[in-house]
Amino acid sequence: MIQLDLVGNLRDLNLLSVCVRLGLAMVFGGTIGFERGIRQRAAGLRTHMLLCVGSASTMLVSQFMYASYGVGDPARLSAQVISGIGFLGAGTIIITRRNQIKGLTTAATLWATACMGLAVGVGFYECALVMYVLLIFILLVVSLLDNRYLKVPTSTSLYLEVRRDIGLGDAIRFIHEIGWTVRDVKEFPSGRPDVLAVRMDLESEQAMREDLSCMHMLRDQEGVIRLEM
Repeated sequence: MIQLDLVGNLRDLNLLSVCVRLGLAMVFGGTIGFERGIRQRAAGLRTHMLLCVGSASTMLVSQFMYASYGVGDPARLSAQVISGIGFLGAGTIIITRRNQIKGLTTAATLWATACMGLAVGVGFYECALVMYVLLIFILLVVSLLDNRYLKVPTSTSLYLEVRRDIGLGDAIRFIHEIGWTVRDVKEFPSGRPDVLAVRMDLESEQAMREDLSCMHMLRDQEGVIRLEM
């Protein structure tokens, strides 16, 4: 009986339910954003947190206006969230020099996170929880299957810091040996006169799936200080 009362209270508009909903939105959105962040995507931890909490609060405001003043459509503001999220998603999508589109997964994740925030905000905890589990499953498990069996990378970029006295010769030779071509090299300030920092744009017409994982072996090359992919 107490458990039923608690669930009922969490579905009503009160201080406890508001705190629980916004807290869940922050945790759910933060977890999704953390996964995007560790993959070095444009939208990461804070963006997904803010988006999910903002969507949940929008739904709470809609409910409060309808319950307290009897005006407005509870679904109206949520519809604006779903359509308005497009500008964030568009900001994560880029077209590379080889006319390849990147960032679609992150854009879709932002949209799905907003929808999850709306579910939390309206008190539909069951939907939000199932959606959260499915999103984690898609981003972690399905992503591994996709990368292993479906995707064959043809271009990538990496950030490299090497000792200036050693230079990039050994690193570039290794990259060529595993089947990649250096298309462009751009130098960045490293903050240290003895360190050369560059971003390399790589491409390969016949890349194998395991070739990209071999790129981490660059860290073992002489003079390499830091590698980010």
